[in-house]
Amino acid sequence: MTWYILRHAEKERGGFHNSQLKHQDQPLSEKGRQDSQKLVNLFADKPLAAIYVSAYQRTWQTAACVAEHLQLTPVIDARLNEIDNGLVDEMTEQEFREAYPEVWKAYVARTADFHFPGGESGAEVQARIKDFFDEKLSQHKGADLLIVSHDGWIRQMMCYVMGLPVYRRGDFRVNLCGLTELRYQEEIERWKLLRFNQTCW
Repeated sequence: MTWYILRHAEKERGGFHNSQLKHQDQPLSEKGRQDSQKLVNLFADKPLAAIYVSAYQRTWQTAACVAEHLQLTPVIDARLNEIDNGLVDEMTEQEFREAYPEVWKAYVARTADFHFPGGESGAEVQARIKDFFDEKLSQHKGADLLIVSHDGWIRQMMCYVMGLPVYRRGDFRVNLCGLTELRYQEEIERWKLLRFNQTCW
């Protein structure tokens, strides 16, 4: 059982507010669309059982060409959504510092978990990651999956897989279309990291 976890391709800049998500929901840029087409070669020979994407359009757009080639329909799962930064999501750093100085200090220090005002804590994100992992391990026994998500989610996922505190997510960097590959070792019920943030081309 191998899971391929992919960060979405490049997104457009500008305002694309989604009232349902309560955040910006940018589509892929032209470069992002071109890069998503290149992913077909990477996954053409992979026996994927399913493709899971977040509720943000840039993730399913990233997976679209691969899904079409493999004749799979991407499944939207909100548990793959980016960390919810709540009220600070569209603030500048200066606005963040001034409006929520204590949260800003915790955000910069990265020595303990904290809660974004109106958003999530690291522990809350990790809880939905665990829920997703547990469910899909049971649902897709022995099968390979493609999961397309976001920078912060993937960094938080690495903390979960590697057994690190949630606030250590800042120790990881994930590039656009950066690929992480995990293999589940059923006999010891642990994940093996095969590669992290590999550039896809």
